[in-house]
Amino acid sequence: MREKATYFINGVGIIAPQKTFDPEVFLTEIAHYDKNVLTCIAPDFKTYINPIQMRRLSRMLRIGLSAAVICLRDSKVAMPDGIVTATGYGFLDETAKFLKEILEQRENQLTPTYFMQGTSNALAGLVALTIKCMGYNNTYASKGFAFENAINDAIMQLNENAGANFLVGSYDEAAEVQYTASIRASHFKTEFINNLSLFDTNTKGSIQGEGSAFFMLSGISSASTLCKLSDMEVLYKPSAKELQDGLDNFLATNTLRPSDIDLIINGVSGDVQHDDVVNSLINSRFKQNTQTRFKHLCGEYSTATSFALWLGATILKRQQVPEIIKVQRDHHPELETILIVNQYMGKSFTFILLRRV
Repeated sequence: MREKATYFINGVGIIAPQKTFDPEVFLTEIAHYDKNVLTCIAPDFKTYINPIQMRRLSRMLRIGLSAAVICLRDSKVAMPDGIVTATGYGFLDETAKFLKEILEQRENQLTPTYFMQGTSNALAGLVALTIKCMGYNNTYASKGFAFENAINDAIMQLNENAGANFLVGSYDEAAEVQYTASIRASHFKTEFINNLSLFDTNTKGSIQGEGSAFFMLSGISSASTLCKLSDMEVLYKPSAKELQDGLDNFLATNTLRPSDIDLIINGVSGDVQHDDVVNSLINSRFKQNTQTRFKHLCGEYSTATSFALWLGATILKRQQVPEIIKVQRDHHPELETILIVNQYMGKSFTFILLRRV
């Protein structure tokens, strides 16, 4: 990625546990949750999906397809050159229904819909069929790095053809089967809290979230460009020193000093076990920089980096930092550079550098 100068985010569409589908509203109406599970605030699906087609789609497919349509409209690109999607766990609700039916029906007279809509690439295929895109189509189902792998895939395609447009998206759902298994592994908190009090807790685990976000990536800017995607780096299970060295190298590669970063988007999740590493890293390198947090709004899930990317891109485009995400109340009057530092379950770490157009 570093051998290429710049990539542009030319459109975005996101459906999340906050009212994010409306481009005119930017985190001014905040939703509260008290049961440790944050679910998407859905739009009127008929605005984006043919009602006849919608009847056959599961809830998460409706959310994902609507997010893709919002992105296409935002970017003014009717037909992308390719579609790349990402998910950590896929459509778990549909998969669970299919497995349950296997047991109940003893493998006789099974409903094919559950199987078809439970595969990880169902959303990428649905988007392609809906808009009749015959181009490149791929899906990554790789836990905490799924979305990052999808971005890298699109970037490799753009390295061959900078003028192409790639629709890159993510989805993960707050499924009951995953929540039950994750509670046992201490991934989510056992005591109920309000999502807006997430960072006031001092216990293990986070709160479960979900969402679907799509971005139009290209090597050429357009009238709808939100920002530049300058660089990205991923680290798997690094030690504290490896994480610090990785960040230092990331900044050096982009000829930046810590003071050059106008805003930090911190991917801490309210998990006392995993947040210390990220907080120590940011406080040691960016103590004087403006910091923000976001997982109290969307919860924790494998592809939550996509929520952070939407947040950073929108902030640079609008030159506005919502009050609900601020750690400090002051920030640079002109925001030129944003650094996203995300972690997932203390294993997957991501650095993303965004610049103003």
